[in-house]
Order: sequence, then C-alpha cells, then structure tokens
Amino acid sequence: MKKLLSILLALLLLAALTGCSKAPAPQQSVEGTPEEIIAKIYENHQPLKLNVISMELDLSDADAVAYNTGLESADKLSAVCVSEAMMGQAYSLVVARVKDATDAPQVAKDIYEKVDPNKWICVGADTKTAAYSGDVVMFFMVGSQFAESATVDTMLEAFKTVCGGNITVVG
Repeated sequence: MKKLLSILLALLLLAALTGCSKAPAPQQSVEGTPEEIIAKIYENHQPLKLNVISMELDLSDADAVAYNTGLESADKLSAVCVSEAMMGQAYSLVVARVKDATDAPQVAKDIYEKVDPNKWICVGADTKTAAYSGDVVMFFMVGSQFAESATVDTMLEAFKTVCGGNITVVG
C-alpha cells in the first residue's frame, strides 16, 4: 500500500511539474516600430542615390493600405511604414508589423502578390521581393534602372542583418 501511494504521489508530482513548465517561446521579433526598422535597414544598406521619405500609414485609411500594400484590409496589421522615392520613381520599401506572428507568412505572400508594381504615373517597378521575421513583414519593389542604388538582393541582405540573420523570403 505504501509503495502504491508513493508511486501515485510521484506521478502527481511529475504531472504538476509538467503542467508548470514554460510554453515554447514565440519566435523572436525585430525590435522597434516599422519606421525604426526601415531606418535600421537603411543603416545596413549601401547609401541610396535616391531621395526617399518614410511615413507611417493610417491603418484606418483603406485606400492608403490598399495602395501601399495591396491588402484589402488592415485587420491583421498593427503598424505599417512606407518609404518611397520623392520624385515619382519606382521605389517602395514597406515594413509592416502583424498582430499575430503566425499571420506573417500569409501577409507577406499577399502583399507580394497583390501590390501594384505600376502604381506610379508613367513608371513601374520590375523587381520585387517580400520576406518576414517573427511578426515583421518587409516588402520591397524597385525599377531595375535604380540597380546602382538598391536591388532586391541588397535590401534582403539589409533586412536579414536587422533581423539577426533570421528571415524567410516568400517572393
């Protein structure tokens, strides 16, 4: 009887310890706001030969969200910042933070597939990419005539550096 009681007590203790163990930690995210992440990307990139301006998107403005991301709604987004050339050149860098990191792969894919690379008057981007790390999505598109300033590959490398080497490219 003592032996059975000891075994039951040991099993109860084991169950209690298992129940108190930590849940797996969510994937680490990049620190900072989307605007700060864009600044870090530029710090880790070669100097641009374009004049760009970064601006935080108003997520309640469905037209601005659609124009800059191709997304029909901002439901999965918590913040977005866009950096574009100031003189109507085909250049756009978008950094979005999603509310749930599990949505990042789909959001990155949707932006890659749905954003309009010809959204500017008379110019268009002919190269684009999207990637994510944790709850941060990066999308970049540019006209190939700006290859001396920025390319898909150079932006991905800068984003990768900012993310500590941990990114997934979706396009």
